Amino acid sequence: MTIPLPRLEKYGKVPPLLEEQNCLKFLYEKKSEYVPRFLDYIEKGRKGILHKLADSILRENINDYYSGAIDLKKQGETLFINEEPQAWEGIYKQLQYFPLQEELSYKVVQFEGYAILFPVKREYSFHLVETSGDLVYLGEHEIRIISIASELVRLMFTKEEYPNRDAFIRELDNGTANLTLAYMYNDSWKTAIKREASQLEASTTFEYLEEKQKRSSDFSKSLFFEQLVVEGHHLHPGAKTKLGLSFQEVFQYAGEFHQSFEVRFAAVRRDYLRTTLEQGSILKEFFPKEWHDAEKELMCRGYNADDYDVLPVHPWQFEHAIPSIYEEEIRREVMILLEDPKLSAQATSSFRTVAPLNNEAPVLKLAVNSQMTSTVRSISTQTAMNSTIFSSMIEEIMDQEGHLDGFVPLNELAGAAFKSEDHLKSRNLTMLIRENMDARIKEDEAAIAGMALYAESPVTEVTILKELAEQIRVEENLTEAQAARAFFNDYIEIVIPAYITLMVKYGVALEGHLQNSIPVFKKGRLSRFFFRDWGGSRVYEQRIRKQHLNPSFAAGSVSVTNDLSEVHNKLYYTVFQNHLGEIIRQLVLYSGLEEKDFWKQVKLTCEKTFENLRQDPNLREAVEEDRAFLYQSSVMHKSLTKMRLTDSKEYGYNKVPNPLAY
Repeated sequence: MTIPLPRLEKYGKVPPLLEEQNCLKFLYEKKSEYVPRFLDYIEKGRKGILHKLADSILRENINDYYSGAIDLKKQGETLFINEEPQAWEGIYKQLQYFPLQEELSYKVVQFEGYAILFPVKREYSFHLVETSGDLVYLGEHEIRIISIASELVRLMFTKEEYPNRDAFIRELDNGTANLTLAYMYNDSWKTAIKREASQLEASTTFEYLEEKQKRSSDFSKSLFFEQLVVEGHHLHPGAKTKLGLSFQEVFQYAGEFHQSFEVRFAAVRRDYLRTTLEQGSILKEFFPKEWHDAEKELMCRGYNADDYDVLPVHPWQFEHAIPSIYEEEIRREVMILLEDPKLSAQATSSFRTVAPLNNEAPVLKLAVNSQMTSTVRSISTQTAMNSTIFSSMIEEIMDQEGHLDGFVPLNELAGAAFKSEDHLKSRNLTMLIRENMDARIKEDEAAIAGMALYAESPVTEVTILKELAEQIRVEENLTEAQAARAFFNDYIEIVIPAYITLMVKYGVALEGHLQNSIPVFKKGRLSRFFFRDWGGSRVYEQRIRKQHLNPSFAAGSVSVTNDLSEVHNKLYYTVFQNHLGEIIRQLVLYSGLEEKDFWKQVKLTCEKTFENLRQDPNLREAVEEDRAFLYQSSVMHKSLTKMRLTDSKEYGYNKVPNPLAY
């Protein structure tokens, strides 16, 4: 059916959200020079979270909103529709008052008495939907633009069906204000970087970083990329949620604001502490200066320093969580909050993972009792105690698999946790010490946090991935399509054989999403690939034991499983959907190549890896199990929005078509 479309005019605006007002209050009181810029970015911040949410609702097909939608397409002055409108013809009449764009397609989701119009720019594999432009409320007597994510939730979901709806709304409103704050600051920061790059006569991000490093040996290129991620997780509507933090604290401690702060320290009696060190002090081994300061303060305050070990604590946790959670332990002097030792650091792309400003010092992952995205970012005792066990296991595997030498673990060097049966106490004075990769990066290399690949460069204002592909194109005199293929082939030839070998042969599924990936590039070409963070990994006991590896993981570890589907789902979601799916999406945008061209190459590389593994008769059964899973017609995709609407503590999934099935 077709409907003629006349022209149309404009609509109203939504007043500031309470969270936006609170953010403005902070700026007026503490950073007044930013107020006009924050107001300039309110609409962009709102749209950023709104579109993450809209994409997620359609991708997850919640309540069949995607599969049951009516499809619209405008061509010239005519609107094409795939379904005869029935009881809601009055709603359709409202379309004549909205300027539909020919380059978009539209999905109309129907409700009683109204409908919502989703503008779809493009759809990718795994049912990834990219919305763009205005989402529109169509009523029988009104039409209006939906401006904020929380409004969309109220229109589409009831509290009766989704009991966590209002809590999810608070998360989205908080994330909306935080994204606006991030855009606001990034605008100012980009301007300063552009000016500096011009002074250094650097025309690309990589030229700028080379010049910076020449002038300051303390400058960390890897930290620069870690902090380049302004929009957070590319699929999660709660990407910027930070509940429990004031906006001043977000500004101070989140990586995208490039602020330095002081890590604090707490002394804990040794009999109340679990650590991965058999003897000695974690702090003394890895941070001797801070240990000396702590030891001196303990002695000055009349304590025997030998009775205590000292743990680093995130400054937000030190101020807001430790005094209340451990009130009794502090009163009994089981725990002593120290004033003198401090360690200057900045946040990485992960709020709770901080990099000391001394580039040679290891990185710290610290507990923070605040919800960010979907999860309160404390750390389990099992994660802390498994840290070095997992590192040793991975090192042993990599020693045996010499052909995977470009796939490099960033080892966890130590872990510690407060000893308690109380869940809150066992998780909130917990920490990991992780290897710092800067010492392993050569001058002509760039180690880029995976999330930064889709971030915009402050120098060129294109994505980092596009800059890398352009380096290849210019250096090797290629077309954009050839450069994209070269970039991608380099990438998957290192990444895919490693992930699949670990799964098939050892039963290890690393949580290989972009947040845990640090590809290393030289002139646009991938030279090595670092991977990190063992907490979300899964180990299938049956396979790891067959290889005569017997890691003694802590009792109750979720990492250890006898369910092969857990291993399959973990690897497939994080590596193929989250990680490679986004790399492919960016390369499609850069090159104009079809998405299926890249997935075909992925499958060829998987198949080559499987065939190599099949040469070992002992692995043939595992190869067939994993191949059957990898190539099935549909796979499970994590339902990020539905999980928040229901407050599910377990992973939720929905079925999506698998591009490797064909």
